[in-house]
Amino acid sequence: MSRSFYDLAFGVDPGGARKDTHYVRGSLEEVQRDLAAELAEEINLYLLCRYGARLTLDVYQEGKQTDSIDLHPFLTLSTAGRPDITFTGPGEPVGYDFEADEEAEDETTTLSYRMFAGALGDAVKVTVHWDRVEVPPLNGDVVREGDVVELHPRPHHVAHTAAYGRQDFEE
Repeated sequence: MSRSFYDLAFGVDPGGARKDTHYVRGSLEEVQRDLAAELAEEINLYLLCRYGARLTLDVYQEGKQTDSIDLHPFLTLSTAGRPDITFTGPGEPVGYDFEADEEAEDETTTLSYRMFAGALGDAVKVTVHWDRVEVPPLNGDVVREGDVVELHPRPHHVAHTAAYGRQDFEE
């Protein structure tokens, strides 16, 4: 029997950085906690802003992918003393010119560097506007601890089997 589940996918294609993390979950509350934990790590903010990391919530109903929700438009990064940063999509931050950081005389003063170095601490707050995300409820038999599911491949990627919980296919 094929189960229904959410796949929170956060990744960067190979190049200067790599990440291919998935969270297979049976409830939106679990996904929300997982995303909060990922976004609490400043290096992941750097990957979103500088590398155009993918961030999607894929919905599988009875083993078939039925939706893929880009979560970028629902994020707001607030950093003390700077305008908020929002996203129109992957690699499309609005509110800060990350390309200009490359021209800085002292890179250690740039937002890019501070994210990469994990030097923002309490000066950064990330908000996910879940109230604006239209996530369909799961139907039928929902994935649970111990289950293994098939994730559909993205373009230029291979299919993966994934167990319930966190998977990192780059490790």
